[in-house]
Amino acid sequence: MTHVEQRSILAGASVQPLAMPATVGVEMWERFSFYGMQAIMAYYLYHEVSQGGLGLERSQATALMGAYGAAVYLCTLAGGWVADCLLGAERTLLGGALLLVAGHLALGTLPGGWGVASGLCLVAVGSGALKTAAITVLGHAYGGDADARRDAGFQLFYLGINIGALFGPLLTGWLSAHYGYRTGFTAAAVLMGIGLAHYVALRGRYLGHLGETAARAITRPGNPLPAAQVLPSISGVLIGLLALAGLLATGQLPLAGLATLLLVVTVAAAVGLFAQMLTSPRVTADERRRVLAFIPLFIASSAFWSVLNQTYGVFAVYSDVRLDRRLGSFEIPAAWTQSFNPAYILVLSLPMAWLWTRLGERRPGSALNTSAVKMCVGVTVSGLGLLVLLPFAGQGASSTPVLALAAAVLVITLGELLVGPVCMSATTAHAPAAFRTRFSALYFLTMALGTSLAGVLSGWYDPDSASAERRYFLACGLATMAVGGLTLWATRQFGAIGRSCSPSGPTSAQPTSEVAVRPAAP
Repeated sequence: MTHVEQRSILAGASVQPLAMPATVGVEMWERFSFYGMQAIMAYYLYHEVSQGGLGLERSQATALMGAYGAAVYLCTLAGGWVADCLLGAERTLLGGALLLVAGHLALGTLPGGWGVASGLCLVAVGSGALKTAAITVLGHAYGGDADARRDAGFQLFYLGINIGALFGPLLTGWLSAHYGYRTGFTAAAVLMGIGLAHYVALRGRYLGHLGETAARAITRPGNPLPAAQVLPSISGVLIGLLALAGLLATGQLPLAGLATLLLVVTVAAAVGLFAQMLTSPRVTADERRRVLAFIPLFIASSAFWSVLNQTYGVFAVYSDVRLDRRLGSFEIPAAWTQSFNPAYILVLSLPMAWLWTRLGERRPGSALNTSAVKMCVGVTVSGLGLLVLLPFAGQGASSTPVLALAAAVLVITLGELLVGPVCMSATTAHAPAAFRTRFSALYFLTMALGTSLAGVLSGWYDPDSASAERRYFLACGLATMAVGGLTLWATRQFGAIGRSCSPSGPTSAQPTSEVAVRPAAP
């Protein structure tokens, strides 16, 4: 590439469409409020009423966090359907933001179980709608795949996600420690309100600057539902949400059972999608082999998310009861430990991308050009992260130094750098032509499956028993490492089935593009 060409690309990349700051801003504030609320939710659920909490059992609280996280990712599928069939991407984004504000306000103002049930349902639906719609809106703001500004715009989008994930727990953790949980939840509502106001302020201008084709693509449903089916569909969804909130609030649906229910639903959805693609006459024999090749990667990714999402359940409890969080006369709020992962992502993403480029043909798996090798290594590494805490498990209150948990999360994050972006890329590389959009949904299903599994597994975590705590970290760590090894073995049974390739040849995931990000969707 000539010097003139490089300058031309850089100049084009520097002038971003107005849709970029609009969507990046609303996504950053959404993540700020989302992770801020999530950081203190487990403590609100299981702390005693005298401490401002609801007094649930710890196992119930961690199971609910797993179920809620799974619901968020399942709602991304529903959000995509709403955008495609009912509202269009832009109005789905706006509606999702409004639901998020309402959900955080419900958590901050409504008492007891009704506040939690209604608030979490609204946040899950709103977040699922906003996530998918924001990516669609931003994608249509550019002239096409060759637009030099596209990569820079999405990199800023991902940067906003991690900035929000980093600072959200810091703010709400401090507020909840000093002014109570309701204040923390209300702060999350204010943060989302800021994001919504920022988006509305830019909305009219950026829509006016879009071309007619792009504006139509994001403001109108691509596959509109017949008018006669619109009201019954919306009514059915609302009735279902109200019924679920009522069952949770009244205790008729046990919280531990909710995580198991969502795990079963997610597995059924994934099996159904795979079966549909493998039996469809529109899928060629070569495409069917690529679908089969993705199954071990799907399992590996699900295993990884079951480890990372311990952050909001088991690790949250561990930080509260086992961690020595004192720095002189200052005690670090337990919620602050949930900012470790996004901080590591922000620091390590670019060095990791540079490392893959520097290693060239010496990088792991380059001989086979496989995403499977990287993902299997990443899953194995994440299992090691759980074992880091094993020497400190069961040693009493405030016995574990903060650096021990920081080290464990660092090891798990190193696994994320290998699993997250590679699986995201693999979903596009392995997708049959007739199922491209639905195949991409499998990535979100790995996150839903892993999160619900984390909630189910947390039922076996007992910080009051030293032996039980040790067994938990040992069993989960070794099981995750075993999944990594078995996945690698399974891929090789199919041949080079983990190959990141398109029908025309290998190359979907180039090392320079493998910058780990919290999916948009951690």
